[in-house]
Formats: sequence, C-alpha cells, structure tokens
Amino acid sequence: MGEIKALIFETANNMEGTIPPEISMLGKSLQSIVLRLQLQLEGSIPTEFGLLTKLAQLLLTTTNIGGSFPTEFGQLQSLQLVALGGIPIHGHIPSEIGRLCNLSTFVVARTDLTGSVPGELYKLPGLQSLSIQECPWQETEYILQEVIHNAMQLHSLSLSSRSSGTVMSIPSELGKLTELTSLILLDWNLHGTIPNQLGKLENLTYLGLRGNSVSGTVPPALLEMTKLTNLNVGSNKFAGAVPPDLFSRLSNLKFLYLNDNLFTGTVPTEVGHLSDLRTLEFQNTNVSGTLPTALLTAENLTSLVVTDTSLSGSIPEELCDRMHQQELICYGRSPCKRLPVKTNTTVCHGTSLCGCDCGPCKLN
Repeated sequence: MGEIKALIFETANNMEGTIPPEISMLGKSLQSIVLRLQLQLEGSIPTEFGLLTKLAQLLLTTTNIGGSFPTEFGQLQSLQLVALGGIPIHGHIPSEIGRLCNLSTFVVARTDLTGSVPGELYKLPGLQSLSIQECPWQETEYILQEVIHNAMQLHSLSLSSRSSGTVMSIPSELGKLTELTSLILLDWNLHGTIPNQLGKLENLTYLGLRGNSVSGTVPPALLEMTKLTNLNVGSNKFAGAVPPDLFSRLSNLKFLYLNDNLFTGTVPTEVGHLSDLRTLEFQNTNVSGTLPTALLTAENLTSLVVTDTSLSGSIPEELCDRMHQQELICYGRSPCKRLPVKTNTTVCHGTSLCGCDCGPCKLN
C-alpha cells in the first residue's frame, strides 16, 4: 500500500462515502490524486491531506467533496498543480497557500469560495498558470491589480465571473506581463477600449475577451499579436469595419470569433491569408456584401457562422461542397445550392444547412 503513487478515478461509477483520514498512510509515496466525473464521494477535503508530502498533483472536479479549504495545504511543499472545479467547497482560500513554493498551476472553477484570493498566491515565484472561473468574488479589479504587480511571470491567466463585479476598464499595465501566451477575461464587466499597451503581449497565442462591453474599433495593439491562433472578442461592443490587417497580420489564426458586435463594412478579401482557419463566426453583426471567394484557401474550415448579418449573394459553391463532404454546417441567410443530408448531419439550426432558405429542411 505504501508504494501507491497515484489515485485516479476519472469515470462515473458507484463509488460512495468520504475520503478516509487513512489516506495519510500514503504520505511517503502518493504523488497524484485525480477524482472527477460525477463520483458519489461526499464530505470534506480531509486535513490529513497535509501529510501527503510527496503530492504533486491534486485534481478534484464534479464531485460532492466540499467543506472548507484546509489550511494544511500549506504543508504540501511538493504540490505543483491544484485544480478544484464544480465542487461545493466554500469559505476562503487560506494564506497558507503561499507556502507552496513549487506550485505552477492553480485552478478554481464553479465553487462557492468567497472572500479575497490571498496575495501570497500571486507572489509564488513558480506560478505560471492561474485560472479563476465562475466564482462569486466581487473584487475583480483587485485580482487583476495583484496579478499585474506580483505575478509578472505568468504564462496563462484566465478569469471569469459569475457576479457582476466592478465596472472597470482593461488595465494598460497588463502589457507588462510579456510572458503571457494566454489571456482570457470572460464576463469580467470590462468597459472602454483595448489599451495600446496590450500590443506588447507579443507572445500571446490566445486572447479571449468574450462577454464584456469593450468598445471602439479594432485597435492597432491587436494587430501586434502576430502569434495569435485563437481570438475571441464575441459579445462586446466593437464597431466600425473589420480592418483587412486583422487577417493579413494575424495569419496564424485558427479560431476567430467576431460575433455579437456592432461591426459594419464587408468581410475583407484578406481573410484568404488565414489558410489554417478552422472556425469563423460573424453572426449578429452588421457586416454586409458577399462572402469573398478567398475563404476557399481555408481548407481546414469546419465552422462558418454568419446568421443575422446583412450579407447577401451566395456562399461559394466550392465551400459548400467541401463542407458537405466533411459533414459540416454553415449557417446564415445567404443562399447556396441545396445539399443532400446525411443521416448523421445536424440541420435546421437557424435557417438550415449552408443557409439554404428551404422551409422544413426538405433538402435534395
């Protein structure tokens, strides 16, 4: 028993009860605990976890394990990853977490934790990835300021809120976090424009600002992030024409979400520069004109969503053929030729397969 290095339960089963205090008997060998996917375990995280001195990874998601965050966590000097998601843990994160000198990844999502994230967490020298998702914290501005002043070494920052929080602008100081490769601020009650200083984040591959109230036109700062592969600015208040440089400068994009904004103008032909594009969403915008045939260069395109726009004309026939062959759907009001429907192809979302105005999906 003393040689067990990992406890991993990743599928739903009938396991019931609590985590026994006897788990401390594995303190000299246990390195990984992974409990997730609707296990029927209940009770609290036992304080005996503090005796698991070799533990490097703790992942508890979608179980009924709750209680408070044990202060004994501060004894786990080998801990590198903590991920707590979808569990009824409550109270506050203890300041003792600042003792985890080897911690590199900290994730809490959909919990009932309250209070403030302790400042000691941000100061951990090895912390590279911080993700706080859908927790009822109100001090959103405080969290960002702590990151800016004490966590310059972060590679990944992901924040989303289930509460309204404080209305705030995007801090220009975020441009100092030049090690970032991923910056995600979802439903964070952000207003105003994207500051020019964010153009210094030249290592970003993922920028997510969905679900805020960011406004203005697409700023030059965005065009400096030439390593971006995923850009999601959906559900904001961006306006004006989508600049051609967005496509020619950010030619590495695979996923581009511009939906639910106030964009006008046409889809630039420079979209053809995105040869590796997989997803393009323009729905609920005021873009007009026709879809450029340059989209045909995106041979890996798997999702094209253009519902509720002012686009006209036809979706390029070759693009429809390709999507049909891959059993893919492109939505919109633009008509294209009728396509045969395969049994495992979903249709009738929005206005139907490939935008065909076809009534109750009687496609040939």
